[in-house]
Amino acid sequence: MPSMKSRIKKLFLNGNDKDQKLNAKSKESGEQGLTARTCPRGADVNTSTVGTVTNITATSSTSTLSETGALELPIVDYKDVSQIPDTLIKYPAIYLINHGLPPAPFSHARTLLTLPKKIKDTLRDPKSTVRGYNNAKASGREWWDYNPAEKLLGPPDNEEFGKDTTEFFNQSIGILQKICQQFNSQRQLIPQEVFEEEGFSTMRYLRYSPDVIDQQPQNLDQSTYNTVLNSHRADDNGEAIPHIEAHTDLDILTLITATEPSGLYVWNRRGEVFSAPPIDGTVLIMAGDLMPFFTSKPGKSPLEQHEGVEAIGEDTVLPTAHTVVVPRSAGERYSIAVFLRPRRDMIVDKRVVKRGEKEVEEETAFWWLATEKLHVEGRKCFLA
Repeated sequence: MPSMKSRIKKLFLNGNDKDQKLNAKSKESGEQGLTARTCPRGADVNTSTVGTVTNITATSSTSTLSETGALELPIVDYKDVSQIPDTLIKYPAIYLINHGLPPAPFSHARTLLTLPKKIKDTLRDPKSTVRGYNNAKASGREWWDYNPAEKLLGPPDNEEFGKDTTEFFNQSIGILQKICQQFNSQRQLIPQEVFEEEGFSTMRYLRYSPDVIDQQPQNLDQSTYNTVLNSHRADDNGEAIPHIEAHTDLDILTLITATEPSGLYVWNRRGEVFSAPPIDGTVLIMAGDLMPFFTSKPGKSPLEQHEGVEAIGEDTVLPTAHTVVVPRSAGERYSIAVFLRPRRDMIVDKRVVKRGEKEVEEETAFWWLATEKLHVEGRKCFLA
């Protein structure tokens, strides 16, 4: 099977171009690099317009500019869930209101991720990257993953933690599955098993904090470390700041909610930048790497010849490229992300390829796509 590296690079926007466009928009608004935009305080989010964020309707297709110069994302009421497929075609992400979720368990995320190091180290799973505690000190973040297929690897003697975690996860997965069902209202796009099983879905508690950063990471050589400091991941004093590189999520859909400060930005297929601050009463819905396979042109594959460009149409939902950069002066940021993923062995793509003189149908399973993504150099972006 051909390598994905060159195909991915041609299918997706160049990462440097994205940085330039993001920085250009920030400079237009008088900012120096990226800064967090605070959410409307005290806002009672309902079906009316919130601040300058557009409340999307079936016929609305306009966005407004935020204080930072970035475009803002639409808000969709959960009772209008049938509008979400068309909205995710037009926008890289949406806010969802009246979703019925329990309060986001930020207190549990904070409790767990500020435990003493010796306790957090006992919550690691050396055999899994999506279970238990991990950190990336070079970028000032640490996280804990809940994988429902395994026993919860959480803080000891805390029954409320497990109860609230699993409740928020289960209800969030239900919402994402409901959204998936809407894509099949006109033609079968997403496999039925996605609606019926939690598959390989997980949930993440994530903390960004300057307290986490190692100013001299042990696993990076000096040249690599200097590159980090000279990028937008360093503040005016040349110090590393909490961040995550621009990336897309390896899933079908992501549900995310966060505390202030924001620092979250997303891109659409034209390279336009959207601000995505936390707004009371909402959760953010983003598309993952599998959506292009489910919504590409009928009979076309994103993996086929000519880099699959012809498979991507106006009705194709592209993965949401996003990044987080938190100014050091803003303190720490917590977020909770729920990832809707299929079973590892689910077939996500079929295409006809030549094998010698014969044409054969080749199938791609989710696990293979995940393996290929690990080998992509630079940013972990698929279709962005």
